[in-house]
Amino acid sequence: MRLINRKEKEMESSSKGCVTMVLFAAFTIFLFNFIDFQNKRKHTSNEKIKQMYNAFDFIHIAERNESALTNEEISLKPKVMIKGKGSYKLEHPTGVRKNAISWSQYGQDQFLDKLFGQKQNGFFLEIGGYDGESFSNTLFLEKIRNWNGLLVESNPYTYDIMFKKDRKCYMVNACVSKSLRSMSFVLAGAITSAKETLTERHRKRIVRDKITYGKHKNWAHASETVKVDCLTFRQLMRTVGRNSIDYFSLDVEGAEMHILNSIEWEEINIDVFTIETDQHREEILSFMKQKGYKWIQKLQGDDIFRKIK
Repeated sequence: MRLINRKEKEMESSSKGCVTMVLFAAFTIFLFNFIDFQNKRKHTSNEKIKQMYNAFDFIHIAERNESALTNEEISLKPKVMIKGKGSYKLEHPTGVRKNAISWSQYGQDQFLDKLFGQKQNGFFLEIGGYDGESFSNTLFLEKIRNWNGLLVESNPYTYDIMFKKDRKCYMVNACVSKSLRSMSFVLAGAITSAKETLTERHRKRIVRDKITYGKHKNWAHASETVKVDCLTFRQLMRTVGRNSIDYFSLDVEGAEMHILNSIEWEEINIDVFTIETDQHREEILSFMKQKGYKWIQKLQGDDIFRKIK
């Protein structure tokens, strides 16, 4: 057994104390650096998430010019919203009826004009904008009553026709859903339909109508399936800076309930709806009643609703 004198013991204790202090200091430095790293990492992660969120929330709005779409613009169309200049290159500049300026299929625009008391400078949303002119429920309000608005069309070919007509409103080639995703659409001119809501009855209608209208330019690529990028209702409204809509025209060939369920109802005030109810009518009537809307009238395939104030 080795004997240790007091001096040696004091030196040993002192040495151990120094080592302990050094180790403690090193550990403290490491701990602070680790915490700082984690905070920076968390901050960076949050910033990236925030940047991604903002990128998805605000769609780039491009001023329309007189030149045709570039290849780059075509590839970006699902994420680009266009603001027209209002040169109105229409096939029927004064409408499709002899006794009134009207472009609607069943006179919806004339009925709405009376319902709104010839209101000027309102705002509309038309989901199912088609080519921007044929069967349009909003062109009269825009051109004659100076309304602004947004046309949403999923069919890329009829959207191109809409773009060339150059209305002054916003236009976007997209579908609308509760989440960011793509949806498949069966192309069929004015009756283009989302594949996931396509009924057997509507499929047979596409086959039948293709025989009659298949050669029309609006029926380009009929029966083909295309993928379309969806935007959320919130995105659309934030992009155009709106939390209220005077008139909402909804005509999406059987996907009406899909759209209605995509709306953030607590964030938006919508006064009047026309909704195509050839399919799921009872479900739509019940839904709109639950949301606080009064049924006004049925015009052929459309039902008209107004918010109870």
